[in-house]
Amino acid sequence: MLIKELKLYNYRNYSRKNITFDPKLNIIIGPNGIGKTNILESIIVVSNTKSFRTNNDQNLIKKDSEFSKIELSSDTDRFKVVLGNKNRSLYINDVLIKKSSEFIGKLNAILFKPNDLELFVQAPNERRKVLDIEISKVSQSYIRSLLQYNYLLKEKNRLLKEPEVDEMLLETINEQMIPLIKTILEERDYFFEVISRHLSSLYNEISASESEIRIIYKKCCETADIANKLQEAKEKDFYYHYSTFGPHHDDYYFLMDGRELNAIASQGQKRMSLIAFKFALIKYIKDKINKIPIVLLDDILSELDRDNQERLIGIMSEDAQVIITNTDIKGLNINKRYKLIDLKEEAHV
Repeated sequence: MLIKELKLYNYRNYSRKNITFDPKLNIIIGPNGIGKTNILESIIVVSNTKSFRTNNDQNLIKKDSEFSKIELSSDTDRFKVVLGNKNRSLYINDVLIKKSSEFIGKLNAILFKPNDLELFVQAPNERRKVLDIEISKVSQSYIRSLLQYNYLLKEKNRLLKEPEVDEMLLETINEQMIPLIKTILEERDYFFEVISRHLSSLYNEISASESEIRIIYKKCCETADIANKLQEAKEKDFYYHYSTFGPHHDDYYFLMDGRELNAIASQGQKRMSLIAFKFALIKYIKDKINKIPIVLLDDILSELDRDNQERLIGIMSEDAQVIITNTDIKGLNINKRYKLIDLKEEAHV
């Protein structure tokens, strides 16, 4: 999976921008505020249909413009995202895609960004968003089940707020939820199994240390217990007037050498743990769909010393396309051929 060309129209600070990429390593340089992150953001919009910086598409449209457009050509397809004031249109090979679920993950990209450390302190619902996005990009059954489950959950919570609850309807909703919860839990189990398989070794390879990093999945129940747990939660649901059981309460956390990582790790160790987690995501995607995602590093290398930079670049698969942003090329320890893109002129090094 490779990006060949990216065209931006009225996107953020760009009226028009056309960038071609090398199949291997690309480095985008420029001063802060010039729009380096905007380029990576536009790639993530194509991958996820959403920005990682805003929930409002209006913020992606250049000031005084009516719409913005992202056109991206990969080695297999042509993608187009048109963002208007009140709507969004998605195209693959000039065919309109009506459902976002059928667009997400067709171009798969993994982003490393400085504020990834927020994952350790975010509310559980924010951590679940990360989980849901990554699994949805590689599993249509997961995204379909999740969307249907969330719809039923809204209906169930609405019903539980009624003065008199229709218990027959509630039972029907619970029955419809069972196979959806089963799919969600099975996909999440597989996700965490693959991540756990690689997390420690990747951390130790990047940081040149010896620590055990684990990720613990706190799920609502085992798949065999779903029906019983739904029944057991009914009295509590009636009391609180919302659904107290289900995968919408799931969470996960990290351990370092058996202790909560966020409580004992330094900022450097947390950063290395998150980088290891992102590289484990690459392993998960490769394991799930036999494709290597595009790797985006937004101003990450500047926060690492030269040895860590070298190790990080060194463990990247030669098959992966990598796009890095940084203010300058100076100080980066990169011993590989790369294409330099400085937003004013492009050159090969």
